[in-house]
Amino acid sequence: MRLTHTGEDGFMLYIPSEYALCVYDILMEQGKDYGIINAGYFAQRTLRIERMYPSWGHDIDKKTTPLHLNREFHVSFDKDFIGKEALLKQRREGVQKRFVQFLLEDHNLDSDPWPWSGEPIYRNGKFCGFVTSAAYGFTLGKQVCLGHVHAPGSENITINYIRGATYEIDIATKRFKARPNIYQPSEMGPTVQLNIN
Repeated sequence: MRLTHTGEDGFMLYIPSEYALCVYDILMEQGKDYGIINAGYFAQRTLRIERMYPSWGHDIDKKTTPLHLNREFHVSFDKDFIGKEALLKQRREGVQKRFVQFLLEDHNLDSDPWPWSGEPIYRNGKFCGFVTSAAYGFTLGKQVCLGHVHAPGSENITINYIRGATYEIDIATKRFKARPNIYQPSEMGPTVQLNIN
């Protein structure tokens, strides 16, 4: 099955368990010329969090829509599908939560507690949501958190709403400045654009 957990091309192989070792040996032998290596779950987790790929059950559930994730471009509104009217209504009226990636600004990797998930997110000093996933970003050299920012009442969350505020993430009662990022599709396909100057 064609599937990615890291933001790069990926496949899942469903094979009978009695053939698992044989298939593994063949893949490792054939992949030598391509630099194949074993990678564990936490490596995949780090890669997906850096690329802002949400994970079912951690970051998203059955109530999360593509508009919450800023991935409306994945939806073919010219086709009929279950839930189309609800998405069109949501597109007209706006959303009250957005999936956001945060880069911790003033976090000391050696002495500060690390985020895992469930940490409160504050927007302009007011609680606005929770971290759903977190990992150290090896490419970015900082802690990266994913979570949903909720608007108070019926206020809509736009990209300017996200960018026009200051954020902090509370880790073990200590607040850390966090820079927000929204998933932005590009002409060449989906990418994450983090400005880490």
